[in-house]
Amino acid sequence: MKAKIAASALFLSGIVIGVGSTEIIHAQAPTYATKQVFKTDLSNLPGQEVLMFASTWQPGFRLPLHMHEEGHEFTYVTEGEQTFEIDGVGTKVVKAGEVIYTPPNTPHFGRNATDKESRTLVVRIKAKDKPVTTEVKR
Repeated sequence: MKAKIAASALFLSGIVIGVGSTEIIHAQAPTYATKQVFKTDLSNLPGQEVLMFASTWQPGFRLPLHMHEEGHEFTYVTEGEQTFEIDGVGTKVVKAGEVIYTPPNTPHFGRNATDKESRTLVVRIKAKDKPVTTEVKR
């Protein structure tokens, strides 16, 4: 009888562990992670600030169409490659070690169209009273 109880307990423990490990195995990295790494006012340009963001893009991730009101954006790809769609410019593939510039008030989006993770460092110069991004609806 004790052997049957012990075997049943062991069996149930295995089920619990199996269900828990399934969750861990199926957990995926976030498709996009970004962190602001720097922010400062630009003393020689009153009302302007610079922001820097480090981002990681999983394969297939795409940002929504957006713009930066009165804001300049420089995107430096540090790993992998990114594909950008910029109004008035078109489609540009930017590889590690390359930079792309997006002018103020220009609708655009970026995506990782590859099967590998990519990373970017983004520098934005913008008016302090404007949002970092504004979604564009079409």
